[in-house]
Amino acid sequence: MTIAVSVVVRPSRALLVSVAVMAGMVVLAALLILFACNQDFTLVQHLQISAIATILSGAAVFRQCQCRKTFHIDISGIGQIRLTQYSGVSIFHKKTDLALDGPCGRLVHLSGDSVLWPQFLLLRLKPEQGATISIPVLMDSVSGSGFASLSVACRWIAAQSTMSREMID
Repeated sequence: MTIAVSVVVRPSRALLVSVAVMAGMVVLAALLILFACNQDFTLVQHLQISAIATILSGAAVFRQCQCRKTFHIDISGIGQIRLTQYSGVSIFHKKTDLALDGPCGRLVHLSGDSVLWPQFLLLRLKPEQGATISIPVLMDSVSGSGFASLSVACRWIAAQSTMSREMID
């Protein structure tokens, strides 16, 4: 059995919708706090709490909309991960689902603090130089059976790195 997989990870619509719904609920709570008949707070405190909650919920939605990037993840049969990030204007070939303008990717390693749940993957990928890249992968982020293949490959890589750490200790 080989773990080689090549998937295109697009921004998740479900994640964007969930962040927007949570931000809407925060704004609703801010409005309830603003117009509540609670005598414990003054009008200024009501305004401050409502303004802070509204600003933070707007910042959360803005942050989620800002970091919507498409990634191409290639995992070789030996567990080497190559990550390519696209600018967002990539044109994907319809049959191969590969971007036509993507530069050659860079090698990254799966960090030990990655989250590998059955329906959600938070891949924390560490290049040789630079900051760690976090990629949330939900079922709607990849097409077809790509999520299952990526999940199996990442679990295999995590198990191999755990085994090699145990052998060193």
